[in-house]
Amino acid sequence: MLWIGTAERVSALVEMDRPGVWVLGDLSDDDRKNGMGTVVEYAGRSGSPRWIAPPHFTWDYRDFARPGSPAARPDHVIDLLVEKRNAADRGFNVWTLNGVPFSMDTNKPVLDIDRGRRYRMRFRNATDDIHPLHLHRHTFEVTHIAGTPTHGLDKDVVMLGGYQALDFDFTADQPGLSLFHCHQQLHMDYGFMILLRRS
Repeated sequence: MLWIGTAERVSALVEMDRPGVWVLGDLSDDDRKNGMGTVVEYAGRSGSPRWIAPPHFTWDYRDFARPGSPAARPDHVIDLLVEKRNAADRGFNVWTLNGVPFSMDTNKPVLDIDRGRRYRMRFRNATDDIHPLHLHRHTFEVTHIAGTPTHGLDKDVVMLGGYQALDFDFTADQPGLSLFHCHQQLHMDYGFMILLRRS
């Protein structure tokens, strides 16, 4: 099984050794029935597609990190507290980073970063929601997740679980503005964004 956030990608090799007609899809019955599933049919097989619920499974990014020494030290740490204001904008939740939602009217908040410096974005999710974190135009290294230092896990989207802490590091090597946001559209539309401005 794979746990994949919005816009996250996974390359996986699958050994096709169970001939039949199967359903590949989301673990949620409702989600599968509403389009989040497909039929895998082996040549020469027919009949109704079968869904077999898999055993309990816990996704852990740490399984994909490299063992050994910790990640390089950052030049600067940006602490970000993720919070939610329930039904604060015409019944929609408002998402804040360090108490401030992004404003489309002012294009703020903006964080200034210096060229070539290594930055650690340190997140503490004070909500029960899962957030697929995405930093445009950069690859980042996940350096701390679920209480464990990690290194060698390079991503551009990573899932931040409910009430979880996560750090990732990136090098400010892209000129101009870069968008950081939650890749759930509704969260982004209601404040979960920051612009990074490289000098």
